Parts: sequence; structure tokens; C-alpha cells
Amino acid sequence: MKISLILHVVLFQAFAMLLTIRSEAQSSNTAVENFEAFWKLFHENYASFHEKGIDWQQTYNTFRPQITNTTTDHELFRVLTEMVRPLNDAHVGIKAKNIDTSFSASRISRIKNEINSLKNKRKRFRAMTRETLKEYGFESINEIGPTFRDEKLFSYTQNGSIGYLRFLRSFSKLAVMIGPGLDKQLETIFHSFKDLDALIIDIRFNMGGDDKFSQLVAARLVKEETIGFYKQTREDGEFQELQSKFIPSKGKSRFFGPTILLTNDRSVSAADVLALMMAELPNVTIIGERSNGSYSDLYTKKLPNGWRVSLSNQRYLSAQKVNYEGVGTPVDIEVKNMLQDFENNNDTVLITAMEHLKEIGYAWDK
Repeated sequence: MKISLILHVVLFQAFAMLLTIRSEAQSSNTAVENFEAFWKLFHENYASFHEKGIDWQQTYNTFRPQITNTTTDHELFRVLTEMVRPLNDAHVGIKAKNIDTSFSASRISRIKNEINSLKNKRKRFRAMTRETLKEYGFESINEIGPTFRDEKLFSYTQNGSIGYLRFLRSFSKLAVMIGPGLDKQLETIFHSFKDLDALIIDIRFNMGGDDKFSQLVAARLVKEETIGFYKQTREDGEFQELQSKFIPSKGKSRFFGPTILLTNDRSVSAADVLALMMAELPNVTIIGERSNGSYSDLYTKKLPNGWRVSLSNQRYLSAQKVNYEGVGTPVDIEVKNMLQDFENNNDTVLITAMEHLKEIGYAWDK
């Protein structure tokens, strides 16, 4: 009898403890708890509130009263997106699998809006540049490197005087950012440029990738190791030590002549970083529009409810220690592609680059 009573007491206590644990687990997954976790994540790790003029505490004061423990997932998602929308940051995002929705805080793109009516935008971009290059006597475009979304990594050509290199991403494959053949591919390309007078590198619409990829490209343009940029990570509310990142002097075949870099506001992340590095090189002129301005690596965490959140927890500074986060690397000559350029296969940005080279003494037979 006594043993039976003790057993019942033990079972009752275990059941009560189980209910308490379940209750605590559920309480940590309320809308309020997820809101608090989201706000704290940015409060301790986001790197650019000051640069973007955002008072994150005021954001809390504005949005916290809108959340209760009866707030639905859809309502919570709406509030969280409104909190971070003003950051205009391509690396800030929320993915909520349980309600099958996601959000990116990317800033509004002028060129994306300009050509919004076009189908197959990247294909039309390639066609526009290809036809314009033909007008200036360039050979058929060569393609090299691993394929991603039916496109080789690098496209390159030359007209006997000027070389042209384009890449729409800064990674070899999604699973392998820096492919084992990258150096060999760059060697093939830059060897073909060895007797040319000038070079155009086109990173418009480059979706980004890995900083090391950009450093290996820039390495082909310098005679000796050069400071590329500075990088600083924010973690648990504090900025870590400023790190110096260098452009290595690497590669048998390199190019030191006049070089033009073409950018637009869809040149993102690692493409931003390449523009940041190349802007410091004395032989480089940047033509087009400012890059996107999303330099940081992605920092990702899960909320208690399983939603995946990404943010920028680093700030990148130029070799002159200027921060272009949110505004993009500036250009030397501003010119914008318009819808008409795509419709007529007449690339005004590329034409401006060719005319600039002519002005500084590098002619060609058109």
C-alpha cells in the first residue's frame, strides 16, 4: 500500500514536471518571445545602424506594443519585416517556412525597376553587350568555368587592343565558392590579354559570392601585395578588432594597363567588395552606377519558432577607411543603362567605356 502510494506520488510529480517543461517550451515560442529574440539579435550584431541613421531602440518602442501572445504568425512576420525594411540591406532577410513566406530588405534597384517589363533579363543583358562588342570589332565571346543556371562562370573576348571580361557571380558553385580550377581559369583569361593595351571588367548584375574570389581577380591587376579593404565584425554588442584585407600579388599572367570596371546597383556583396578594392588602384576607372552597397558576409540565426533570420554583422572600409555600406562604391564616370538600351542592343555604359579609352589614347578600328 505504502509502495503504491509512493509510486503514485512519483508519477504525479513526473507528470507535473513534464507539463511545466512543455509549458515553458511553449512560452519561449510565443510571438512576444520571438519578437524579443529578433530585436536582440539585431541589437547585438547588426553593424550599420549608425551609418543608416536607424535608432534601434526607438524601433523597439514603436513596434513592441503591437505584439501580444495572441499575435498570429502572419501578423508577427509583418511587424518584423516593417522593423528591418528601412535598413535597405540585401543581406537582411527572414524566411518563415511554416507560413511559406520570406522577405528581403534589399534596397530598391533603379536598374531592376527600369527593365522590369523585360523577360529573361540576364539573357537580354548578355545580348546587349554581345551586340555592342561586335560593333567595336570584338571577337566571339569565349566562355570558361563551371556552369550555374545554364551559364559558364566567365565570359571574355578582345578586339586586338582591348580585352573584355564579364562574370555575373563571384563563386564557382554554390557548394564550392572557390573552385579548384579558378586560378587556372583566370590564368587562361589573363594570358589571352597579355599583349593588349586596355581592359574592361564587367560586374554589372553580379549576384555576389565570396570575398576571396574577388581578391583573386584583383590579384591579377597588381604588381605587389596591396591593402584592399578593412573589415570589422560586430558580436554581442561589441565591434571586434579591425582586420586588414590585402589584394595578393598572384598569378603568372597579370594586367597592369588602363582598366575600366563597369558596375550598377545590382553589383552585390562580393561584387561590391571587388569594386571597393579596384577603386583604390591607380590604373582603374569605374564607370556606370554605384554598386549595391551590401558588403558584409551573411550572419544567420534561427528564432525560437524556427524562422531563419539573416543580417549584416560586419562593416567594410575602403583602403582610405571610408564606409560605403548602404550607398555602394562610387563611380568615376556615371552613366546609366535604360530600357531602350536593352531593346536596341545598344549598351551605353559599355560605349562610354570605349569612348573613355579613346579619349586617353587607346584607339581601335571600329
